[in-house]
Amino acid sequence: MVSIFDAAASEEDVTGRDLGQAVESLLAGWAERLAVPVEVWALPTREVPDDAARLAYQVLVDSLGRVAGAREISVAMTTGRTLRLTVSCDGLPAEDDARADEEDAAANPLRAQAAAMRGVYSTGSGASEHMTITLELPLP
Repeated sequence: MVSIFDAAASEEDVTGRDLGQAVESLLAGWAERLAVPVEVWALPTREVPDDAARLAYQVLVDSLGRVAGAREISVAMTTGRTLRLTVSCDGLPAEDDARADEEDAAANPLRAQAAAMRGVYSTGSGASEHMTITLELPLP
């Protein structure tokens, strides 16, 4: 898995007020470091609770690590009644079952955190080289 922490804020430093800026910085550093095109569809425009911001940021970091070998990545994070994060990638190399199981196990604590906040964190695959990772958290 690719470590991207040196290009990003620490998860503990992310607040609901600066989530958009933290995400933008993370994506710029990550794309530059790995030379993978990252298309940003949307960034959060309103303040959200700090716990929701930290979880969304953690899920984004986890997602980027899972799609590190992709040819192209798209990211959208929006805020309205819900905080929605979608990470979509194409050109993902086939992975072995052991790596897939390891990554799913790593995501389980994040899924539990999302569920505790009445949200959903899911991963889906369409075509063989495509993956979509989503997080939806209701906002107050």
